[in-house]
Amino acid sequence: MMGGTMGMIDIHAHILPKLDDGAKTLEESIQMCRISYQDGIRTIVATPHILMGIYGNDRSSILTELQELKTAIAECGSQNAGCGIENLDTKISSQLGSESRIPNSEFQILAGADVHFSSDILQRCEREEIVTVNDQGRYLMVEFTFQGIPYQAEEVLFQLLAKGIIPIISHPERNREIAQSPHRYYGMIRMGCLGQVTAMSLTGGFGPEAKRTAEKLLSKRLIHIIASDAHSTDRRPPILSAGVKAAEKIVGKEAAKKMVTEYPEAVINGKKPDIPEPMPI
Repeated sequence: MMGGTMGMIDIHAHILPKLDDGAKTLEESIQMCRISYQDGIRTIVATPHILMGIYGNDRSSILTELQELKTAIAECGSQNAGCGIENLDTKISSQLGSESRIPNSEFQILAGADVHFSSDILQRCEREEIVTVNDQGRYLMVEFTFQGIPYQAEEVLFQLLAKGIIPIISHPERNREIAQSPHRYYGMIRMGCLGQVTAMSLTGGFGPEAKRTAEKLLSKRLIHIIASDAHSTDRRPPILSAGVKAAEKIVGKEAAKKMVTEYPEAVINGKKPDIPEPMPI
């Protein structure tokens, strides 16, 4: 668990139930919140996939499901026995429960989405079909396929930046093209995008290649945020502390901590984080 009063911020977690390949039930969503709280996380951005033809989520469905989860957590806090979840710690449930009633209390869940790259992503933003981080219109989580990067990606990312929307590239370390030749990704960071690594990649949970790539990108200051990309309570849980510990060995304790506190805090508040200059790769 991280020290300090602030707690950690997880800006990428598939904790909303039944919207994608993340949490299957409301009960699992609440258990995931409990796990994250115990790990020292105090803010989670719920980021369901938006992928045309597979996960047809939009702003309306995501905000509706988010409110349902907040309400359920509040009910668990005041009526623990009736919420159908075993072993939900009373202290945690009361902390979780307070969030829906009191803004900016100790544990909060914010809106977001993990948006699959498409050539019309800016137009969809302008039509308010997709959710930016904390629904503020400032930062957008963008994920590429795991095989590569579309040829027009830089042009589309530039369009977003020109409109004041800053793309955060999700899990670049798990992209085959970036692993083999990270120069295009380096260009995206130079352009003004941010990079988000998955905590489990740093601990080896996605295999040796993802771990090597994550370490390389970190060492070159091409990663700014560590997030869980949680999908479940067991196989891919919402835990950041182990990833932060792994990052400390590469960038040092202070820099690693900023990736789960200062930098994501700036992002959820729509501000520009004070990040170091990337190094040529």
